[in-house]
Amino acid sequence: MRFAHLADLHLGRKVNSYSMIENQRSVLKQVVEKAVKREVDAVILAGDIYDSQVPEADAMEVLNEFLCALKDEDIDVFMIAGNHDRGDLINYGGALLEEMNIHVCGTWTGKMECIDMLDKYGPLHVWCLPYITPSVVNRLKAEGEPECETFTDAVAYALSKANLDMNERNVLIAHQYFDGAVVPAGGSEDYLSLGSEIVDVSVLAGFDYVALGHVHTAQSVGIDTVRYSGAPLIYSTAEIGAERSFTLVNLEDKGTYRISTIELTPEREMKNLIGTFRELLNPDMIAAYKDKYVNIILKETKDIPDVIRVLKDKYPYVMGVAYADGRIRLEGTTEVHTEVRDGVLTAIRQLKLKEPNALFADFYEFRNKEPMNEEQKQYMAELIENTFGGTE
Repeated sequence: MRFAHLADLHLGRKVNSYSMIENQRSVLKQVVEKAVKREVDAVILAGDIYDSQVPEADAMEVLNEFLCALKDEDIDVFMIAGNHDRGDLINYGGALLEEMNIHVCGTWTGKMECIDMLDKYGPLHVWCLPYITPSVVNRLKAEGEPECETFTDAVAYALSKANLDMNERNVLIAHQYFDGAVVPAGGSEDYLSLGSEIVDVSVLAGFDYVALGHVHTAQSVGIDTVRYSGAPLIYSTAEIGAERSFTLVNLEDKGTYRISTIELTPEREMKNLIGTFRELLNPDMIAAYKDKYVNIILKETKDIPDVIRVLKDKYPYVMGVAYADGRIRLEGTTEVHTEVRDGVLTAIRQLKLKEPNALFADFYEFRNKEPMNEEQKQYMAELIENTFGGTE
């Protein structure tokens, strides 16, 4: 079985007020062409199909064009909802889409969705897990079952509902943040928010391939077969220079696989443009970059009046203008952000170990420069109990 694995389309995304819709339409046409050329059996879309839970009409139109083009080529589609998607919207028309071999899973219902496929190597089972949180899982648990406190608990519980036949091939599609994934500082996915969503990769044991979405940089986590495809387009100036691709996965006999990446080229590239004001007004420079999204870094020691207006007149797709001596040096950026990220993640892990009562007590003492008394602690405990049904 041969899959094209994509994720994080973010259809309808705007970057620095520029709509990415035509770039998205163009790159998805490339996906269809390259998928047909490589004779893929199915395309996996691992969440964040849209950038907004209420997508605009042009975003929905691009997805419709993409799905129709794949159907015309008799390519199956597996599509789950990510954290940016509205699950019921992804599910809309699911029964009709199923008849066209477009398999959608927008919401977790307390059980694992599975689609069975067959090739010359035998059965292959595709399991779909849309983005979940502990609260989503807890609402669907039976009375008396212990609640999930962490994202690892939630994903582990959901996957326990998959009746895996370990003698046959199993593929999982999920949209979560797994421990060990590298998230670029300042990139289009907020590493601060991801820090509270960490899932331990150990919960993925038993799957022959795990097609992930949520992290925008293509990478494997732990082992080759647990993989983020990355976003097909650059959605942040911090990601400029990173290759954009989709993952091509060949699953043959149980335990035999081949994984490669297929490069994608945007219709309008995003580039860093560094130079003096005089260099940036050079006609040759303008001709080379006027049709690209450019993040301009000025090598000037003094401010230039009205610089954005002047440069935007020459470069219509300016993403931003900054002075080289007024920002973090490139050679030190990675270390600085790595330290910040690691410190933030450590703090988040420590906070998650505390109960709400203790967290509020810390906050109260921080704000008032004195600890809560016993009467205040009792009042807060009762308030949390009445509001949330407990302190966990």
